[in-house]
Amino acid sequence: MKKFHYIYLILFTVFAFLNACQKVVTIKLPNYDEKLVIDGKIETGLPPIIILSTTKDIFSENTQDAIFNDFISDALITISDGTITDTLETICSDEIPKEFQDIGYALFGIPPSLMSKYHICAYSTLNQAFFGKSGSTYSVEIQYKGKKYNASTSIVEPTYLDSVYWKPEKNTNEYGYAYGHLSDPKEKYNAYFWEVLRTNLDKTGKPSDLKFHKTGNPVFDDQFINGVSFDFFYENPRTRRDQTIAEQFRGLYKRNDTVIVKFSSLDKSTYNFLQKKYVQVNSGTNPFTIPLNIPTNFSGGALGYFGGYSTTYYTLICK
Repeated sequence: MKKFHYIYLILFTVFAFLNACQKVVTIKLPNYDEKLVIDGKIETGLPPIIILSTTKDIFSENTQDAIFNDFISDALITISDGTITDTLETICSDEIPKEFQDIGYALFGIPPSLMSKYHICAYSTLNQAFFGKSGSTYSVEIQYKGKKYNASTSIVEPTYLDSVYWKPEKNTNEYGYAYGHLSDPKEKYNAYFWEVLRTNLDKTGKPSDLKFHKTGNPVFDDQFINGVSFDFFYENPRTRRDQTIAEQFRGLYKRNDTVIVKFSSLDKSTYNFLQKKYVQVNSGTNPFTIPLNIPTNFSGGALGYFGGYSTTYYTLICK
């Protein structure tokens, strides 16, 4: 009995001590400072594309409507190649005719069914003088709410793949990865970006993909492979979560798939942005991920990037 009295006394003392140490702590959160977010690129043979939005307060409404209504359509954007300058015009999702909504999906990345519901605008130009050329440098200036934001990027000379091919994995004759063979030039820095689009038809008779898709980690440089000739492979990003495919074959290409590989060469600044971006994307909500700041090449306090892509294309038939 004395033992229980002793235990009770100890617990009472501990609880009394904890209660005496309680203190109300008030944390003052910093004021939310809205920033401009810029997603811009220029590729070989294509016009520049720039999409603007704003950051959101972490405590604000987080719905589809709130996100899609955050895009900006009233900025002034100019682009220059160092000799001539042009003003970009807006192309808005709710103004695209129904028969061209598949093209809009490739541009905005939102399903055609949602395109007319939201006013999401991209800035571009049909002036072919500003269709991307390798070896060229382009600068943009964005004027929005009385502020100016400037950035520049280069489209480097392309490095070509020696070949692309497909081969089935062990224990199957029907599924495999897409492979590339690359001879990395030793005399200069190189970085690369891999995207894919399947052109074969799905079960409904429509193209399997309407736009190019990125793999899980689509960017790499030659820090450890400078001057090396080697083979590498990438997964099929469109089937990684496809419940209609047996789990062991998800993320693989099926025999007779026809794939367009878009392989881009990047300058070091664009690589640094993309590499850190995809580290963040792939970390998801992992609480043990090391936090990092994704770089920007814009002055003026904006977030985001304007990058140049030196693109080459390859047709891969999975046989």
